[in-house]
Amino acid sequence: MIYLIHLIRNLRKFIKYPLQFLNLLFSDLKKDRVNRTEKKDIQNILIIGLPKSGTTLIEWVLSEIGYVNMTTSCLRVFDDRKLEHPHNLSDDMLKNFPLNKPTFLKRHSEPNNLNLELIKKYNFKTIISFRNLKDVMISRYLHMITDKSLPQHDIYNKLNLTEGFKTSLIKNHLNTIPIQDVNNWIKNWKKEIESNKNFCELNYDDYNRNKEFYIKKLLNFLKVDSETLMNKIIEKHQKHLEIIKKNNLTENLNSISPQTYNRKKSSEIKKLLDNDAVNNFYKECVNKYCST
Repeated sequence: MIYLIHLIRNLRKFIKYPLQFLNLLFSDLKKDRVNRTEKKDIQNILIIGLPKSGTTLIEWVLSEIGYVNMTTSCLRVFDDRKLEHPHNLSDDMLKNFPLNKPTFLKRHSEPNNLNLELIKKYNFKTIISFRNLKDVMISRYLHMITDKSLPQHDIYNKLNLTEGFKTSLIKNHLNTIPIQDVNNWIKNWKKEIESNKNFCELNYDDYNRNKEFYIKKLLNFLKVDSETLMNKIIEKHQKHLEIIKKNNLTENLNSISPQTYNRKKSSEIKKLLDNDAVNNFYKECVNKYCST
């Protein structure tokens, strides 16, 4: 059944994005051929992070150095059926990783017993991506009001930016407290990293402060140590970001790998943060819901 689902998924992608689909297919075929020819020491990668915490950047870097995305490539079979929670890992999901072809998978999984046992069982190199709580909540809100397919969209989008952002901190469609959920996710993964040396901790704030340090740490973890490659990746990613920022929202969403960057809303959100009332409300939420 999963192979039929896989076929239908990719047929839909081809019909909707024919040129992008073919470009991705040829690119992934080339990566697999090069890696087979060069006989590299291959180890598959798990990327785990909160939405809007820098995981897209890590995916982009991995793609640049020859890894194939498990969820988007028609050359990989991604099985996300029968999950108790939509962000969980599963045996069916991980057993489909090819053993001799560099592949990565991004998830927003929590460090529960099931996910930790599966990570240990399959022994993937695992990258955990963090970002400071405030910026995560801001980017999360921007994502929610941009993507109409999300269940939270209708809750926040009908409010003005100030009330929408404040509401996004304390209310969602699951009747939990988002800022508390996010803080617990960060805190619990930090504990796991302290006791597991097989995890690589990356913080998107480090990238904003020092791009060379961040990219070099990632490449070293992947055993790809090249000063020239690092500089080339940074330069190329800056050009990629410029294109994303120049595009309007519709252009960014109309892609086989959609981006929810919204230039207009992003600038409005930044102005919103200058509002003392909003900042005070955020601090009150942190004190109330995120205290240890």
